[in-house]
Parts: sequence; structure tokens; C-alpha cells
Amino acid sequence: MLFIVIFLFGWATSSPLAKRQVTPNLLLVSAREGSARAESRQDNTAQIDLPAGEALDLFYRYGFFSLSVRVVPRDDAGKWIVREPTSSIFKADSIKHITTTQANQFQDQFQIYFCDDLEDLMKHYFHDFKADGVEEPFRMYTGSWRTPTTMKYFGLSESVIKSDVGYVLVKLVKPRLTMKVEGRLQLNTEAANAMNKIRVGDRDSVQDFVQNHGSHYIRSISVGDAIYQVLAMDRPNYMRAKNDVLVNKRVTNFDAIYEDYLAPWIVKENGRVLSASGDKTVAEFLERKAVKLTQFAPTQASSRLGSNPCS
Repeated sequence: MLFIVIFLFGWATSSPLAKRQVTPNLLLVSAREGSARAESRQDNTAQIDLPAGEALDLFYRYGFFSLSVRVVPRDDAGKWIVREPTSSIFKADSIKHITTTQANQFQDQFQIYFCDDLEDLMKHYFHDFKADGVEEPFRMYTGSWRTPTTMKYFGLSESVIKSDVGYVLVKLVKPRLTMKVEGRLQLNTEAANAMNKIRVGDRDSVQDFVQNHGSHYIRSISVGDAIYQVLAMDRPNYMRAKNDVLVNKRVTNFDAIYEDYLAPWIVKENGRVLSASGDKTVAEFLERKAVKLTQFAPTQASSRLGSNPCS
């Protein structure tokens, strides 16, 4: 099967001018206990062209990077990962690319994030994305989001987006490969000459360099896929779940967490189960396997994310 789309679920950038942190809101619980992990049908990584080590202007589309980087479900199928123009600014003999191939299958742990409000939800969705000099990297992607965009990417209704609720983000990820750059990086002749023309306090000289050679370079980039769902909960039920599951750790089994705290009859709204890659094959699988028909309406149940996953 040809590789159609991929989900960029983690990257790090570092300015050419100059460990992932564990968030306290993250809970890891076992998924599909007692069952073997599904083997991937997409093991060929030769088709993936990653721009690790290349530079881009991070600020030109600040707030709009969800349009320029494949990080959320998109309607346009394609192989592109970073749509922004990138440029090679380092000498070839000063940079080394390290590629680490990963399992390309769904991990055996759910990631569960407790998010106190909508901004917290955005922050935790993008918690793997780092950029030197940017205190809140999630704003690079969500700064332009309005209510319809937020509804689309989190699978929620307008009424719940605008209400006083807490959110639970449930994610199951499938890492495919990571590429990072190492070495004693040296600017090539063109970039070095442009760097020498920068004058302290001269905005135009800095802007000229950034527009032609970028503000940051991509130090590490990881690709794969993820299935995720956002649950919206009334404040009392949310605080009960957060305190019992995350803070006091009274229950750690996913089935128990789901039945006692995250079941459809407890939460205010079950968001759509989504594939971060937007892969149509995965989306069709989710429509068949992640939706449970009830007497009144279809219910998208989190507990279904880990059963018989599509790879």
C-alpha cells in the first residue's frame, strides 16, 4: 500500500543563531491487556522525506502552523509534512542525520490528559512540540483557530466548546520513525555571509536574514499516527475524575476508569474519535469499530480505541 499521509506528532526546533518534559496532567494506562499488538502494514520508510536540519521562518505563519505542518486531521490527502519553504543553511560535512525506525504499531498504553479548559486542551494536544524561544509552542498552531476550526479538530459541538467544562483527551499513538540532526553545525557560505550582514538594532537586517534563511532549523522530527478522542465533562464530574484518577490514583485500570468516570452516561459530550493523520483507511475503520450504536444516537466510546486497532 502506498504511503498516503502521516501525522507529525513531535518535532523540536532550534534557532541557527544561537527531553521531552513529562506533564503532570498526563496519565498512562495499559491498553488491550492480554492481546498481541497489531503488526503494521506500512513498514517501508524509504518514501518519507523529512526536512530535518533545514531552516524555516517560524514567525511568518505564527498561529497558522496547523495549515503548514501536518499535525491535525486534514481533508487534503498527500505526502507533504511541512508545507512551509525550507532551506539548507549548513555545510554538508558539518551535519549528520540520525534516523531511528520505530515499531510503526499502536503502543500498549493510552495517554490520558486532564485539561481544565479549552486552552489547556490545546496545550496538551501539542505537548510534544517544542521551539526554542517560544514559551507556549501550541500557540504557533492554534493562534488562528476560531470556534468552527476548534470543533473540527477536537470533534466537539459548538455548545460544549463555549460552555464551562473540563476536557479529557484520550490518545493512542503509533510512532513510525524519528530523524534528528547532530554534529558541529556550521553555516554554509551563503548563510554565513548573510549572518555577517546582521547589525545589532537594525530590524531590516535581521528581517532580511530570517526571510531568506529562516529563524529556526528543524533539529528533530518524528512521524507516525495517532487515534484520539476528546471528552467534555461538567465541572463536578471532571474534578471527581481528575482527583480520583490523576491526583489520588485510586483507579489505574482503563476499563474501570472508563466505566466509572468516562462512560457516555457520565460525560457531557463524547467527541468524535479521530485519526490525527486523516488517513481515509483509518477513518473508515474508526467509523466501523469505534462507534457504538445506541437506541437514541451513535456513541463514540473511548474504550473502543484500544480494541483491534487498525495499523
